[in-house]
Amino acid sequence: MSEWRIRMKKIWGKRIGTGVLAISLMLSSLPTQLSIALPHKAKAADTEFKSEAFDYGKLPDSTAAKITRKSLTGREWTGEDNNLDITSVNTLPDSSNLVPYADIASAYAGAKDYARDKSSYYQLLTGEGQDWDLTVFDNPAKAEAAGAFQNTNYKMDAKDGWKKVTLPASWTSYGFDHSIYTNSAMPFEESTEFPLAPTKKNPVGLYRKTFTVKDSMLQKNGKVYITLGGVESAYYLYINGKEIGYSEDSYDPHTFDITDALNDPGKENVLAVKVYKFCDGTWMEDQDMIYDGGIFRDVYLTSTPTVHVQDYTLATDLSDDYSTADLKVKMQTINDSATESSNMAAQLNLYDDQGNLCATTQEDIAAIASGKQTETSLQMQITDPKLWDSDHPNLYTMVLSLYDKSSKLHYESVSQNVGFRKLTFTSTKVTNDGKYNNATDHYDTVKLNGKRLLIKGVNRHDTDPETGKYISKKVYEKDIMLMKQNNINAIRTSHYPNDDYMYYLCDKYGLYLMCESNNESHALITDEDAIATLEKAAMTRQTASYERFKNTTSNLFWSIGNESSQGWTQRDGNYANGAFAHMVQYFKDRDDSRMLHYEGMSGGDKGSTAIDMISHMYYTPDSIIGYGTSKSQMPFLLNEYDHAMGNAVGNLSDYWDVIRKYDSMLGGFIWDWVDQSRKVKIGEKDWNYYSSKDAHQSGLNQLDGYFLGYGGDWGDTGGDENFCQNGLVSADRDPQPELKEVKYQYQSFWFKSDQDKLTNNELTVSNESISAKLSEYDVTWELQENDRIISQGTLNDEVLPKEEKKITVPYVMPEQLKSGADYYLNIHVKTKEDSDWAKAGYEVAYAQFTIDAKSTKVAHTLNGKNVQIKKQSHYFIVSGKDFRFKLNLDTGLLESYYYKDQLLMKEGPKPNISRAKLDNDSSHFKDIMSYLTLDGEPTVGKSADGNYMLTTKWNSSYLLDSKTKTPGTIEMSYLIEDTGAVTVRMKLDFTKTKVKKFIKVGTRLSLAKGTENVSWYGNGDDESYCDRQTYTRVGAYTSTVNKMFYPFAKPQDCGNLTGVKWIRLDNETNGTGMLICGNEDINASALHFMTEQLDKAKHVNELKPLTKTFVTVDAAVSGTGNASCGFDTLDPYLVKNNKVYDYRYTLVPVSNTDDSMTAGKEYRDQTFDMDQVSYEKVDPVVTDGEPAADPVDEDEAILNPPKEDDNNGGNNSGSNTGNNTGNNTGNTGNNNTGNNGGSINNAGKNPGTKQTAKAPKKVTKIKVKKLKKALSLRWKSQKNVTYRIAYSTSKKKLSKIKNGKLKAVKGTKVIKVTSAKKTIKKLKKSKKYYLKICAVSKNGKNIGKWSGVISAKTK
Repeated sequence: MSEWRIRMKKIWGKRIGTGVLAISLMLSSLPTQLSIALPHKAKAADTEFKSEAFDYGKLPDSTAAKITRKSLTGREWTGEDNNLDITSVNTLPDSSNLVPYADIASAYAGAKDYARDKSSYYQLLTGEGQDWDLTVFDNPAKAEAAGAFQNTNYKMDAKDGWKKVTLPASWTSYGFDHSIYTNSAMPFEESTEFPLAPTKKNPVGLYRKTFTVKDSMLQKNGKVYITLGGVESAYYLYINGKEIGYSEDSYDPHTFDITDALNDPGKENVLAVKVYKFCDGTWMEDQDMIYDGGIFRDVYLTSTPTVHVQDYTLATDLSDDYSTADLKVKMQTINDSATESSNMAAQLNLYDDQGNLCATTQEDIAAIASGKQTETSLQMQITDPKLWDSDHPNLYTMVLSLYDKSSKLHYESVSQNVGFRKLTFTSTKVTNDGKYNNATDHYDTVKLNGKRLLIKGVNRHDTDPETGKYISKKVYEKDIMLMKQNNINAIRTSHYPNDDYMYYLCDKYGLYLMCESNNESHALITDEDAIATLEKAAMTRQTASYERFKNTTSNLFWSIGNESSQGWTQRDGNYANGAFAHMVQYFKDRDDSRMLHYEGMSGGDKGSTAIDMISHMYYTPDSIIGYGTSKSQMPFLLNEYDHAMGNAVGNLSDYWDVIRKYDSMLGGFIWDWVDQSRKVKIGEKDWNYYSSKDAHQSGLNQLDGYFLGYGGDWGDTGGDENFCQNGLVSADRDPQPELKEVKYQYQSFWFKSDQDKLTNNELTVSNESISAKLSEYDVTWELQENDRIISQGTLNDEVLPKEEKKITVPYVMPEQLKSGADYYLNIHVKTKEDSDWAKAGYEVAYAQFTIDAKSTKVAHTLNGKNVQIKKQSHYFIVSGKDFRFKLNLDTGLLESYYYKDQLLMKEGPKPNISRAKLDNDSSHFKDIMSYLTLDGEPTVGKSADGNYMLTTKWNSSYLLDSKTKTPGTIEMSYLIEDTGAVTVRMKLDFTKTKVKKFIKVGTRLSLAKGTENVSWYGNGDDESYCDRQTYTRVGAYTSTVNKMFYPFAKPQDCGNLTGVKWIRLDNETNGTGMLICGNEDINASALHFMTEQLDKAKHVNELKPLTKTFVTVDAAVSGTGNASCGFDTLDPYLVKNNKVYDYRYTLVPVSNTDDSMTAGKEYRDQTFDMDQVSYEKVDPVVTDGEPAADPVDEDEAILNPPKEDDNNGGNNSGSNTGNNTGNNTGNTGNNNTGNNGGSINNAGKNPGTKQTAKAPKKVTKIKVKKLKKALSLRWKSQKNVTYRIAYSTSKKKLSKIKNGKLKAVKGTKVIKVTSAKKTIKKLKKSKKYYLKICAVSKNGKNIGKWSGVISAKTK
């Protein structure tokens, strides 16, 4: 028997005589196992949850007062006739979204374990076993033509496409309509002026469901309500054909009184909901997200007595020494009966996490007239409270009960979890001149429970690749679990409220929340007049947010919305008639315990309005230092930073070096947590990645046979494409490689040394925690010699929260250091016991230090006397005892390296200066080989001691023009030894060219089929880049080539390793391998894709894994940067063209029994200088004939498959979109044509199919983001075109560039762009610019019309 059932039996076993419920009835209605969100459960309590003040029994008969409803026009959603302010009709007032319970015990369990379904007064209408009928029409007119679907006798016509569905789920997951992604443009698919909603392309869903109110609900003796938790975006509600009400605001729940509309108890009822995908409220939901449509959160019934708790406001306070805690409750009781209510009282109980009663109090309630409500205050104090924070989220459970003090009869209980915590900060005061400007001179450091608060946060969207906007409990749990495991302590609910369950989890597991209202008018961001007209509607969203989350422990910050006002420059707070100031003040007037945030009014040193923090997006680390040193010390927050689009999150450590240094820094929220995606069925010939070996996937979603799509993949035509792929985890919650850097930078225990290399045993430890002591964890040290641990021990030093102290680590170096060895000191901080989010031994913090060991280097003796070289055809043929290879005299490259008669290396190394474009990169891959010409035939040199060296020289035409007299040069030398080892030297000199920087400098080579296993000695345990490698530790690691590929939704460079001393790639089939040893640390990667493939593909399914393994070996690789939304790669992480790049590494053939560490150390840190040895040119012996041919290259057939008939050829990817997602994948294509929108999904374009070139269209949907000395542009993309952007500070001069002309005129500039976005840099600050854009066919023959002129002012 479950623990909950045992507890209930204990409680009710002594109450048989009360006549409330028989034990047999109580237990028979319970499930055999309690479904709880996460493993932790409350232990059985000593108390029996009984009260001396009341008992349980049948409530007295009561007649509910008559319900009065406003009539509906059916046009509330349109925005017509100034009805923008009509946001709901006949809904109940916003509240804490209470669930009533019939007794204290179930109320306790309801709050403690989120066991709402244990309430007798709660009935879920969604979920497993709850069938709904649904169809979706293309527009309102077609929906109206379907007839009065809300009537009980309505007959559903199969031709209308009705389906049985399970909710919650966006309707796109059942094949209706299609998803739409936009960043800042409105998602409307027809031209629509503010404040109207579209009418021709506005899908409407019709829902029907039958239900019977369960017997335990108070249908005859109380009230019955229905709550819809989330509906996109507006809906009309009907019960048994009766019109109930209307609501918009997709993300806030709304409740309706349906008591009078229900049929008699025991009889079936018909629920009908008409849902509009878009409404006038959508203008405030322009939130860089995917739009789906439909009912995406739970629908449920609740029941109360006619006299019941309407709502309450909870406040906690702590004494200065935190030894006592006050709990204050203001309870609103409403009388919905037809007669006056008197003799009522309230009891407040507080229980600890074991169910023990900590405190209780009660208060009489004044008489309440019919239809009226009254407020009652209750207060209690407890001593030695357990405080709540992210380290120790201690919770109590509060149960508030309503009862009749005369009859001692219990009416209902409501409950919630409560944490005692105190946020201390300086609340901003504003001027009283009507301008709402900041009048606060100085701010204190923000503290939680007396300790400095650091926000180590992420922004988070509600998104699921299968169910759309519906997030199941298991997905919420996965999110919270991963966040805790990766040291994330805060969530910004960007940009709308989430489901109640997420707030429950944040309270329980200790994640700080920025509760953001559902308010973003991005498309209107520069239209002050339009924004001003939205104030009333926007205020309803502030009310909903405040009322719902005013009692939430984890809620530390209110946010009135996102990107709704052009407020980045300093201006008065009365902007838009004071709309934003009024919204800010709404919260300030009601809650002084939480800080107020709004990034849109953060211009200047202290912003405008009464916001309590300056907040900015995507500033550079250096640019935020001024806020840390400001006179006012106003708290500063990065509400969005380190844009995680694709393979990104560079320079996180640079941010946190600044944040940790200045007390006014609050921290930040990375943009963002999870990729937004909807899965799409792959084509017949596509690569099925998620069925492949070592595929990266979480297992939460069924992805076999699908790819993860983005904007444009579902039939939508927006131009923002993969700008929704910004997660630290993929759409299915599989952690992306960059999350490891976040975990490290967000850790709370830091071990540091003043030395670059340790020469003693002393370290400094700092503890950033609010309440966690270092002694709560197992802290160990290890002494590492190369790849093995040679000694270890435990550290028992205590370091208190916010304390920094020196410690001594008692490691002892070996008396005899191993030649060629590296020595490291490792520190580990691990959990001692199992918790709900991690097992015992889980590592939460760590450090590694290089020890200044001064071990003797292993000298390597060159020996190539037995190497033979001959010339055959257009090759040099090089051979030795167990090896042979060719040097192609036409290309200057090595080919066909055989070891022990097994093909080991197919081609390379060849020079490389580029990579598959990251989302943060400004350019696509460029193959430098296509710009190179041989500077004479490769040569053979021989040293006096008999060693051969081959040399190839190239001249480069890359970025060469008439002004550049000296071309770039590349020289590659190959020093060959008897063992087959080849030391490769690359020397690149572009210093006299106009090239300013490279993406990378290095080489590419390809290894033979079967090369799969990877091991390396260097930074690990996963990929890293120079601006994202602080998390790494030097060690020996293993992987596979398959694993080193990460399936970013839009393929790009991945798998790079930094600090590599050696990397080894073994062939599974023939027992040979290639060991690559850097003379100095190198960057390396190994994938089954050529760089060209990754750069070209738009989706993972378009890739074709090749049999060969493609390896990069680089001297330098650029960081990942932030340029997809923000600044370019920071200066220290650029590969600048300011020197001659000269590096070398050695290719060492190995067998599977050879030890890499032994072989590798000979080739590291070699001092011999290849320039110091004289190599006399020799002419190899010439032989007749052609060299032996290699085996057939299977990859040729993969890359260039046989052509088929035009009717059958091409790539099918994207042909079956949208309709193939979610729960009902069988109903695809045209199965749902006719009146509904089921066939829209077939409009999806095939990303792999070659399209016929068309004349360029006029560029539209231009969006501008204003940056400091820069403007970031995006527009609707077109295929097979490039673009020209013309700009000037003079509109008149810009107008002189006419249609059909591309050349700049005096006072203007014209730049060429290859994609539908561009950040124009090096502009003047605070300067207005005029811009226009045109599309040009790739062959340059056809020029589209210039767009209209737009203007924008830089910051």
